[in-house]
Amino acid sequence: MIDLLQPIIKWSGSKRSQASKIVSLLNDTYEIYYEPFCGGCSVLFYILNYCPNRFSKYICSDINRELIDTFNMIKNNPQEIFNNYKIMWKELNKDNDLERKKNYFNKIREEFNKTKDAKLFFFIMRTTTNGMPRYNSNGEFNNSFHVTRKGINPSRLETILYQWNKLLNRFNVEFLHCSYDSIKPSKYDFMYLDPPYVNTRGMYYGTIDYDNLWRFLKNCDCDYFLSLDGIAGDEINIVDIPKELYNQHLLLYSGNSSFRRVIGKNTHVSVKESLYVKTNKPHKEQIKLF
Repeated sequence: MIDLLQPIIKWSGSKRSQASKIVSLLNDTYEIYYEPFCGGCSVLFYILNYCPNRFSKYICSDINRELIDTFNMIKNNPQEIFNNYKIMWKELNKDNDLERKKNYFNKIREEFNKTKDAKLFFFIMRTTTNGMPRYNSNGEFNNSFHVTRKGINPSRLETILYQWNKLLNRFNVEFLHCSYDSIKPSKYDFMYLDPPYVNTRGMYYGTIDYDNLWRFLKNCDCDYFLSLDGIAGDEINIVDIPKELYNQHLLLYSGNSSFRRVIGKNTHVSVKESLYVKTNKPHKEQIKLF
């Protein structure tokens, strides 16, 4: 049996393990749901499955054009993206020659860097190390092949793909290529923000001016939740954000960190990530574990 909430795009930093906790904190209904750092869209997918009536419209966006192109293809042309993945997956896994597999992955990655084709992006995100969309200073994808995994089997992928396709179309989710600060939510809307964490140092896709993000949030009238750095074992990475930007700071358990694996840090620690809650219905508690 396939888990209903399986990701369609493998994405480091996914909030799949936290989605039910995050969504349980919604205490109102809204007009538009905005997710301006959409990544793998785990929170969106949970909402579409379990409480879609909280919103009348859904808009997800990101500055990574290939990510947005991929989600639009999942929504509008799933068969093409599936057929392409199936062909490449079979070629990748036709034998157990690890060196040949690495070379094949690198060939697809090189082609993607030239063409920015969403079908190729989908494949490399499903077969790259820990699902991390890492780029160099020239904007070229440079993460490596995940040598210990084959990538999701096409027969399993097909079921997950059409689960996503059905929901994205049923609720007509819009995917836009734009920066977060071009979003203009009203006081009747809601935003969930999950920007790349501060300690990733721009590895994911460019860099973020966090002072600009704070200014953007200060000028927002809508309710929003913001995920950011937290605590990993004895390592405290909590960001000192302006107090007026939130009513409540929660620490959500998130399991192992794929980012820590990539940078060679110990993953056998308890990881808790920050969630900053800003609503028009203030909470009494300031900081707590959830």
